Amino acid sequence: MDPSFEKLIPPEGSSIRCFFRTCLKRPWWHYHPEVELRYTKRGSGARFIGDSIESYRDGDLVLVGADLAHHWSSDEYRGQEYDREQVVVVQFLPAIFGESFLSAPELTAISLLLERAKRGLAFKDAAQSKVVALMTRMLEESPFERLLSLLRSLQEMAVDGGAPLASEGYAPEFKHAARTRLYRICQYVNDNIQEASLSQTEVAEVAGISPAAFSRYFKSATQRTLTEYVNELRVAFASRLLTETDKSVLQISMDAGFGTTSNFYRQFRQLKGCSPREFRRRLNQRLL
Repeated sequence: MDPSFEKLIPPEGSSIRCFFRTCLKRPWWHYHPEVELRYTKRGSGARFIGDSIESYRDGDLVLVGADLAHHWSSDEYRGQEYDREQVVVVQFLPAIFGESFLSAPELTAISLLLERAKRGLAFKDAAQSKVVALMTRMLEESPFERLLSLLRSLQEMAVDGGAPLASEGYAPEFKHAARTRLYRICQYVNDNIQEASLSQTEVAEVAGISPAAFSRYFKSATQRTLTEYVNELRVAFASRLLTETDKSVLQISMDAGFGTTSNFYRQFRQLKGCSPREFRRRLNQRLL
């Protein structure tokens, strides 16, 4: 499935779109010429940035370059009519700054940041608190003040650097069969992650190749086996349930698609460094 082009219209009197979203009818795989800065205040799932596929959760801060295909497939949306994630989004065309403006020595770091953002960049705690504060302020600011806050946000991210997401050789070639196949595979896995019967043979059929060829293809494309990828998604989903519900560990194990509780405990400890019960206990202690 090729990504869809999204036409974005900035508000009157401003070149920057900035909004807080709590409801979306239909998330989709898409691209646009605008650079997008997205902060997930509350949400978890799998995000697709170019040929990068990673799990995400509350606090995710990502800068997506112009024309880079992207999609957030949230746990909140699975099986529901609407996606209820809480996100702050800032979108702008790189051209608003102009080449001569970005060539100023004071903006060298920002110019390099926008170049690196063509692969997508994820930011950790170092930049997050300052950038999120600026993004939140932008929601209420005048167009001029919003532009200044955007520059300050980009400068904070430039200092942090961020971690690249899409592979170094990735370019937004939307007709590339291998990339659309990878997206189709990962979307199918994400949509069926709660099914304990999900198998490599089943997913290989979706990809249209033999199980043996699929195994080689998926490992080469994602640097992980299908089993590793599925376990990462299931543990991330289980972590969300442990955080936001009072369901028993047994019920969460079943809801997350683990065939047995012992396997759930084993995979959870491997990826989180503690048992599901310990994870919930630590969380509750931090909230008190």
